[in-house]
Amino acid sequence: MNEVKLTANQEAILKILKEDFTDGAFAADVLEKVEGKTINAVNATLASLVPKGLVSKVKEAKGEKMLTKYTAIVSE
Repeated sequence: MNEVKLTANQEAILKILKEDFTDGAFAADVLEKVEGKTINAVNATLASLVPKGLVSKVKEAKGEKMLTKYTAIVSE
């Protein structure tokens, strides 16, 4: 299998998603676990992991809005 190259930021966000949000999370949920980042930065980082096959995404309702929920893809 090919090694996927990740930035330090991608690695940190992916680790949080895998360890703290096994059932998936919205960017705002992940933002609560990181320091010095904006919601847009966290969302962009999560979105950048989707084409790498490390994260899946689905639209879900959160309150009155439809937001993207990200879930780490765990390979055995």
